[in-house]
Amino acid sequence: MGSQSHVLVVSFPAQGHVVPLMKLSHQIADQGIKVTFVSTEFIIARLTTTMPVNGLIRLVSFPDGLEPGDDRTDALKQINSFQEVMPGHFKDLIEKSNKSYDDRISCAIAGISVVWAFEVAEKIGIKSAAFRPAGPITLAFTLRIPKLLDTSSLSISLEMKKVHFTVKILF
Repeated sequence: MGSQSHVLVVSFPAQGHVVPLMKLSHQIADQGIKVTFVSTEFIIARLTTTMPVNGLIRLVSFPDGLEPGDDRTDALKQINSFQEVMPGHFKDLIEKSNKSYDDRISCAIAGISVVWAFEVAEKIGIKSAAFRPAGPITLAFTLRIPKLLDTSSLSISLEMKKVHFTVKILF
């Protein structure tokens, strides 16, 4: 009997990253694939109170490196701490899982902003895939950057709730 496929999903600890990756995790689990979803203790605690139960999804939390009184909405502090603390925990989790034939990690999927996850996966020798949880406007904008750079001009015009502004950047 062969081992079941096992995907490790890593999310940056912010709602716009966690929710799409959790939805993807449920889609993967619906195909009968075991998923281990990794994020910070703060995020996993929130997920356990709101997430529907799925026996194929295991939640794993790691400390975020912030002190108990630190502001977890301070993006810069969170990014720096996340990048410093999480790679070691992530590597340890993969190595521990891979010691068991039935729990070996087949693939790691991470939000595109979690660069260290791809570096760790590559060093350990497991496949990885990047997931971009951004909305369609952000994706469209990102895909246009090469053309915008070629034309040496970037112009953005947005209208939101009667507020209209235009930004023009020349390279």
